[in-house]
Amino acid sequence: MEVMDTGVEPDRGAVPAFDFDAFYEASLPIVYGYLLRLCGGDHDKTRDLTQDTWVKLVDELNRGHLNRVDVRWLITVARSRFLDSWRRDQRRERDLRLVWFNRSGEAERGVEPDAGQLVEHLAHLSSEHRVAMTLHYVDGLPVSEVGTLMGRSTPATYSLLARARGELRTHIGGSR
Repeated sequence: MEVMDTGVEPDRGAVPAFDFDAFYEASLPIVYGYLLRLCGGDHDKTRDLTQDTWVKLVDELNRGHLNRVDVRWLITVARSRFLDSWRRDQRRERDLRLVWFNRSGEAERGVEPDAGQLVEHLAHLSSEHRVAMTLHYVDGLPVSEVGTLMGRSTPATYSLLARARGELRTHIGGSR
């Protein structure tokens, strides 16, 4: 059998390969279990955050950072992903409370806003108001970014959101 010379020198500085599958199988239960405890047993959220953590590792490996192949690094990333998610949820809850007012402008006593109910009410708004409210209060985008996406100035977007909140209050008041 004849060996062909390709004319390509082997890369002497190549980084040695590692067995990703073995690392994944050994590390996955540790990362998943850690996140499951942080998420209070919510398997759906845990799966999402675990996936985000592994995607971050793959990104780092593609950049040549083999030092990231460490369970401690994965746990740090998982914790960071969880905290980011928790902060987003906190902002969303706070923002949903801001729009959950009756016509007099007073918060309903003893009734916490339910995201499902608010989304249902948003469906009854005009499309422009619905888009603005969803982008700002549900997706958590800043007013300036909502304005950019909708082709409006920031002051005009504040006005649009004020009108949208008014329409939402009217709809909620009319439905009760």
